[in-house]
Parts: sequence; structure tokens; C-alpha cells
Amino acid sequence: MKDFFRLFPYIVTYKKYIILVFICNIFAAIFSFGTIATIIPFLSIIFNTTEVVTNPVAFEFTKDALLHNASYLLYTIVSVHGMSIALLIICGFLIVITILKNVFEYFSNYFNIIVVNGVPKDIYNATYKKILNLPIFYFTNERKGDIMARMSSDITEVRNSMVASFGGMIKYPVFIIIFFVGLLIISWKMTLVITILLPITAIVTGRIAKTLKSASHKAQKLQGDILVFIDETLLGLKIIKVFNAIKHVEQKFNAKNYQYYKTMNMVNRKNVLASPLTEILIVITLSFAIFYGGSLVIQNDGSMSAEGFIAYLLAFTQIVSPAKSLTSAFYGIKKGAASVERIEKIMFSEVSIQDAPNARAITTFNKDVSFSHVNFQYEPEREVLRDISFTVKKGQSVAIVGQSGSGKSTITHLLPRFYEIDSGDIFIDDISIKDYKLEDLRGLMGIVTQESILFNDTFFNNIAFGIENADESAVIEAAKLAYAHDFIMETPHGYQTIIGDQGSKLSGGQRQRISIARAIMKNPQILILDEATSALDTQSERQVQEALTNVMKNRTSIVIAHRLSTIKNADVIIVLNEGEIVEQGTHQELVARNGTYKQLHDLQLL
Repeated sequence: MKDFFRLFPYIVTYKKYIILVFICNIFAAIFSFGTIATIIPFLSIIFNTTEVVTNPVAFEFTKDALLHNASYLLYTIVSVHGMSIALLIICGFLIVITILKNVFEYFSNYFNIIVVNGVPKDIYNATYKKILNLPIFYFTNERKGDIMARMSSDITEVRNSMVASFGGMIKYPVFIIIFFVGLLIISWKMTLVITILLPITAIVTGRIAKTLKSASHKAQKLQGDILVFIDETLLGLKIIKVFNAIKHVEQKFNAKNYQYYKTMNMVNRKNVLASPLTEILIVITLSFAIFYGGSLVIQNDGSMSAEGFIAYLLAFTQIVSPAKSLTSAFYGIKKGAASVERIEKIMFSEVSIQDAPNARAITTFNKDVSFSHVNFQYEPEREVLRDISFTVKKGQSVAIVGQSGSGKSTITHLLPRFYEIDSGDIFIDDISIKDYKLEDLRGLMGIVTQESILFNDTFFNNIAFGIENADESAVIEAAKLAYAHDFIMETPHGYQTIIGDQGSKLSGGQRQRISIARAIMKNPQILILDEATSALDTQSERQVQEALTNVMKNRTSIVIAHRLSTIKNADVIIVLNEGEIVEQGTHQELVARNGTYKQLHDLQLL
């Protein structure tokens, strides 16, 4: 049951509905057994074996008292109204309790639906929230497709297998217990025989359930691998086609898919084994009970009547279906547990970058941003930045240049605390960025990257991203400053036009200008430009550079650039080489120094 209790934090939210489900199932089970119990007086009338009972006894919840008073009531009806009327009354009673049974079963399912759909909804919300709060480096170590699989197919599996089984884990034990108590009332001797044999059923089904969980875990992992492969295929489709690798990737996909097919066959075969195996074991148990109960009837010593024996068998057969369903629910929980474990890998991942205790609020800064002896490495023994120290005064534009892999972009990742530094510190107005509230710190910044990150939404919503109730005139003004307004107005619906997945309906230059408009709209005090023009052609670069000049006016800016022509006017240029600062100064100073920057400058003039 420990697999089931993994969902307890989510299920307990719906405890009110769970209690209602439990109560409804109790009454449904009682009325269900009542339909069987009415068989005894019905048969006693048919067989003309109605016991003559002329006086009732005081009400007690015991077998003898209940049977005595039931016999008294039946005898009274038969003697006053005759057998035909007595049968009619019993049939009417049967109809009433059947209606009540089904009413309670309906409301049990009615309330259970809220739990079955609510728990996956809450898991989705919690998992998505966790993903938003996990540090960036978590996603560099995990495959995107596998995360997608955990958030889609694994949660769906939890709903279909585990949560859907939850109602059965309440309903079927209640039905079995109620019917079991009823069987004890009818004949405790026959029930004792059954009780001795039932543990064998539990042992057999438990062993199969253990293997089902491990097979399900393997199947979910393989499904994650397939989603990863599909994601890589869609991203690299042009490369696959131009390198004539269609057959190669198709063979790899087919191999993965075949492995998933074989594993799912094994999982489903074990799953469908639950119902027939349970039925066989229960029928074997029933056979022993029939033999023993039949012997008691033949002995005719009063310990078991013929009508009681028939009612007992009918009641026992009613246990078969709940027992089979309970076994299937148990298997479902074991199957879903594998998906829960995969989801927990996200849910229990550490959010290592958080607000410090008593973190400060910050809405503006007055002096400067400074890096002080910063060292950083993505992996042990692979240092990316060494002893980085520089200061950006408020309103200054600082450019960082260097060869690929020198650590330029890493610097811009450390300022908004996408990663934590290993040693040294970063200060804003002489206070460590770790002492500021994370949301406030990032609220100071806007970023434009080389790869424009846009969403499958309208121009308006992409530009106003993260801003509640954005003013339309402000959005249009931001688009004009980014030189995006004209091409936006040429689209069919203007600012309400959907731009496609990742802005697929736009050119590279247009996507960058939307990104710049978004940065302008936020009006950040610190602007980070990470290779914002490196992927553009000359004409697009000129237009984007003009837009960047607008947004950088009187704003603290950190610019990463390969093309030195775009950063000549920066107040300070920092030159990196293999993770270390080798030069600092203005464009003219660095060219005159005839060092690393001059070499880079001369290479780009060729």
C-alpha cells in the first residue's frame, strides 16, 4: 500500500468527497446484500417452509434476534394476507432496496469522479510549478522529451491506472466486508472454510503485482525515450533530409518502438491475468464451500436450511465480482506506481536557488553592478570562469567579447542567478545578489538572446509577456521603437495575429525585433543582450541594431557579441580568453594596445 500512499498529499485535498464515497458505498453494499437476503423468505414461501413464529423478541443486532423477528413478520403476513400477497410484498421490497442500492452507487461514482479528475489536475499543476522553479542547470542534465513524457503520459497513466483504481479500493473492500459479515450471519462454518482458502489468492496475485510494477516502469522509460527521439527528429528534420539519413533514423525509431511494443505486451498480459486468475481461485474456494454446505443441508440437523444454503451461494457469487475488481484495482495501483516514481524525480528534485532568509526587496539600483573574483564551473574540474572582476556603473554599456567557449554567455547567466557561482560574489549597490529576493532581482532585468524565444500566441501577448492588463498604446510604442510595427500591421489581424510555434511564421530578423519590443515593454533597468544579432543577415542586423540602440539609451546594458562592429560604442569592452579577463577598455584603447582585442578586430576586417 506504500505505492498508494504516495498520492496521499493530493488525495487528502478531497477528503470530504472521499468520506461521501465511503458512506455511499456502505449503504450500497448493505442494500446490495439485502437483495440477496430477500431470497430466503421468498424461497421459504415457495417451498412452504415458513417457520411458525407468533411472538417477536426485543430488537438486538444478533443473528438469532434478526432471524426470529424476520420470521415473525413473514409468518404474520402469510397468515393474514396469504402466500400470494406475501410474495408480492417481498417483490416490492426487493425493487425498493435495489433502487436504493443503485442510487447510492450513483452518488458514490458521482463524488468519486471529482477525486479521479482532481488528483491528476493537482499533480499537473504541482509538476508544472516545480518545473518553473527548478534551476536552469536541471534541464541541461535532463532530456526535454523525457520531462514531457513524465508530464503527459506518466500523469495520464497515474490517472488511468492508479487514481481510477482509488474508487475501487474504497468500494470493493466495503462490499466484500459487508457481504462477508452477511455470510457469517448465514453460516459461520461455511465462512470459516472460505477464510482458510482465501489467503492463497492474495499470495498469488501479490507476486504477479510485483513483476507488473517493474515492467510498467520499463515501459514508461521507453515511452520517454521515444518522445525524446521524436523531439530530436522534429528539430533536426532538415539535417536528416539533407544528409539522406531518413532510413537510418527510421530504423532507430522502429527499434525503440518495437522494444516499447514488446514491453507493453508483457505489461498488458500480466494486467489481464488478474481477473481470470482471481475468478478461478475463488471458484475453487466456492467448490469447497458448496461441498461442505451441501453436506450440512443433507444432514438436516438445523444448522443449514436449503433456502439459507441457496442464499449463501448467491451472496458468495456476489463477492466474486468485487474481489476480481479489487485485484484489478490493486494491479492498477502497482502499474501506476511506476509512473509516480518517474514523476517524483521531478517533484523531489532540489530547488537549490531560492531566496535567502530575510531577503531584501529591490525595485531599483543607484550605483553599479560588480563582479568580484567570481569563479564558476558547470562540472567538477572543468572551470569556465576564473577570477572574474569588473564593474558596470548605472547607465553604462559594457560589452563582453572573446572566442567561442570563453565564458561570455555564462557571465550573463550568473547575474539573474540562473546558476550559483562557486566562489567570489556579484553585487548590486554593494549588496550580494544572493541577499535580494529572486523575483525582484530578475525584475530589474530584460534579456534578448541569439535564439528568439517566442510563444505560439499573438504579437500583442508576446510583446506584453508577463505584464498584466498591458496598455495597447504602450505595446504599439514598444513595437515602433523595435522597428516591428510596420510588418506587424501588414499581417491579417495586426497585433492579434498568431505568430506560430516559436514564431515560425516570422523571419529571423522579425523574431528578434519582437524580442526587443518585449524587452522595451518591460522597461528593465539592466538589459542583457546575448549575441542578439549574430544569426542575422546584414540588412536584418542593421535594422535590429537600430532597434537595440533605441532600447539601450540611458540604460545599463551588458552586451555579448561576436561581431565587434556592433559594440564599438560601448563604454567598456571586456575581453575574455579561456574564462579569464585579459583586457578591459574602450574600443580605441584596446585597438591601440595591440593585444587580443586587436587580433579579433583585425580578423573581422579581413
